[in-house]
Amino acid sequence: MAARSEGLFPREGFNLDAECEITVTPTAAATTLAHAKTIRLIGLAVTGSDLTVTLGGQTVVLDSADADPNGVVIAHIRGALCDADNNVSYAVTTSTTAGVFYELVDGPRRG
Repeated sequence: MAARSEGLFPREGFNLDAECEITVTPTAAATTLAHAKTIRLIGLAVTGSDLTVTLGGQTVVLDSADADPNGVVIAHIRGALCDADNNVSYAVTTSTTAGVFYELVDGPRRG
């Protein structure tokens, strides 16, 4: 089994820990989202209706119909689309989830 990575986004991989968890209460991201090229959103055990995630001012819908057999839904967003508020949160209607997380897929933008 691979060793757990150290710090925020040191390498690509599922860093599903509290530092990168998105909650229903808007909170500031642990890193500046607009500096990332690509950010992955992961919804765990998503069932019922869709899950709406707000990531740095961008709204992304994680469609429960797209979930794999384990209920995992994954979406990607370009960091350049994120705005200065840098807040992350999610909203559900009748959906249930075991957690929503974000992670860096493609490193910091250049230039």
